Amino acid sequence: MTSNLLEIENLSIDFLDLAHRKNIIKNISMKVGEGEILGLVGESGSGKSMTGLAINSLLDKKKFITKEGKILFQGQDILKKTEEDLLKIRGNKISMIFQEPMLSLNPVQTLKTQICEVIKLHLTNDETKFQSVIESIFIKCGLEYNHKMLNSYPHMLSGGQRQRAMIAISVVCNPKLLIADEPTTALDVSLQLQVLSLLKKLSKENGMSLILISHDLDLIKNYSDNVVIMKDGEIEEASSTYKIFNNPQSSYTKELINCRPERKVDENISNQQLLQINNLTCRFLTKNSLFESKREYFYALSDINLSLNIGETLGIVGESGSGKSTLAMSILQLLKYQGQIIFDGQPLEKMNKKDLRNQRKDFQIVFQDPYSSLSPRLSILEILSEGLSAYASYTDTQLMTLCEELLNDVGLEPSMMHRYPHQFSGGQRQRIAIARAISLKPKLVIMDEPTSALDVVVQKNILDLIISIQKKYNLSYIFISHDIKVVSAISHKICVLKKSKIIEQGETTTVLQNPKSDYTQQLIKSTSFTG
Repeated sequence: MTSNLLEIENLSIDFLDLAHRKNIIKNISMKVGEGEILGLVGESGSGKSMTGLAINSLLDKKKFITKEGKILFQGQDILKKTEEDLLKIRGNKISMIFQEPMLSLNPVQTLKTQICEVIKLHLTNDETKFQSVIESIFIKCGLEYNHKMLNSYPHMLSGGQRQRAMIAISVVCNPKLLIADEPTTALDVSLQLQVLSLLKKLSKENGMSLILISHDLDLIKNYSDNVVIMKDGEIEEASSTYKIFNNPQSSYTKELINCRPERKVDENISNQQLLQINNLTCRFLTKNSLFESKREYFYALSDINLSLNIGETLGIVGESGSGKSTLAMSILQLLKYQGQIIFDGQPLEKMNKKDLRNQRKDFQIVFQDPYSSLSPRLSILEILSEGLSAYASYTDTQLMTLCEELLNDVGLEPSMMHRYPHQFSGGQRQRIAIARAISLKPKLVIMDEPTSALDVVVQKNILDLIISIQKKYNLSYIFISHDIKVVSAISHKICVLKKSKIIEQGETTTVLQNPKSDYTQQLIKSTSFTG
């Protein structure tokens, strides 16, 4: 029987907001054994990340008050430790990987400098030993140990490399407990599999306990020993992974398990073509020269041929860097390209600026992160009105009416139009972004990873909304995602991209049930391991 490394006893935490006090963690208790992988699961706002931050004593003590309870790590209460004691524990005995490594890595320091800081603080000041320590952890985490990697800044690394770098920094001191907060949310399925396999490998090799925080129960199923389900700051259910998935007791747990995207697309669509892409190539100059023959280019897209009918959804899948977003930007005429893009019978590349501006209202985009794409200084009314006012003259009353209709379309109360983006949840912000995209009644909407950062419940609701709006307005979609489960639920056709080229395309059910390329088979296999 393994002893408990961590014990949380009757923990309650209040959040202080000006004069108000809100109970956000409500009398929770849980245990983590030595070498155990515990899955901490729940919707956004359930208290998962707050619990992780509390364990590492990273909550702002001016805003978060521990009402009662204990957090026992190796038998000692973390809550009673001084800041000096906590500095010796954080990054050494307890470490944490955050959801977005780009925000947690220092943008002005090289990878070598950042990992050396941790080594100096907790392991040794002897710089002659740094090389062997860094080399060892780089190899363990699947990072190349060379001058280029060591002296790279975070922005120079891919998403997978940044996440591996964050893991390397977190485990270089061989912590007893690692808290991984949504470590794979923004990664494609192949990278998800690599990162999760790495974490499991490190846990086994080092005898390290791991708290894996995620909203994805399917992912947790494959990588955790035990599971804790959280809802509204409380523990809804806790048990072994086997019991949670085979005999869940809570109705909420049952809802999460069954909350998978359902295929509801209308198979009876028009045969009339809306979009035709012929021999599309997009390249970027990497080495300039006076002589054309000596210039070097990076090809983001190579010889792409696609078509899309009215009312149809085309799913675009592939790993990060495959060219998915470049394809979207090319269609929107935001990048230079070679080839032909025919939209509604008109070749876009031959249009002058005036004609192209008039055409733009017919194709819109919804981005992955609505918080970044919605101006924080504008109210929802102002955000929705911008596009409407750019193409027609409306009175204030007319704009109010149109905005009310848009908010009703996306399932939001019209009274919300005077609020600002920060006053909404992630799912609500994505609904606002969709409302903005359909405000001009476009013919085509490009969805660039619109559900990747959402929990499974909100994700399902957004997908249902996207499908219902498509039926109402007969919209065509290009749906870009690394999540094959989502693409299979919403798409009529699917296109698989790899390193700028189309590997495979066809009817969604045909491609996924009988994939012809090894790469497509690998993507489907990776999906089965991570979800």
